[in-house]
Amino acid sequence: MSSLTKRLLAAVCAWEVCAIGSLLVAVALTGSHIWGKDDVVVIAELAICGLFVVGAVALLSRRFGKIGGAIAGVLCGLLPSVLILTWVLVARPGFEASAGSSGVAYLLAVPSGMGGGIAGIICSRRKKASVTS
Repeated sequence: MSSLTKRLLAAVCAWEVCAIGSLLVAVALTGSHIWGKDDVVVIAELAICGLFVVGAVALLSRRFGKIGGAIAGVLCGLLPSVLILTWVLVARPGFEASAGSSGVAYLLAVPSGMGGGIAGIICSRRKKASVTS
């Protein structure tokens, strides 16, 4: 397994732990949730979203150092929430759909941004020090 593959796998795992872990903690704290098939579908959709987010992070943060990779990762991590809120504003679904979508976007914004930042740090390359004479 190459070094790049290991870093990408670690970045995907980091994003998934942050995003899905926070969702599971939020559901567990409500206490009255009954698990069903729909919950598995939502977690699977979130996992697929994580693949796209980390893919974008890997493409953007490869050229930057650790700090630039973290910034690019946070911005890529916030992108799904921005897209959901944009969809709510443009499509104007019914009251319940727009409230639910907005709630999910707000709930996942911070964990996805944190996971993207960690993934950006993992995927970025170390900048080589150059000596100018």
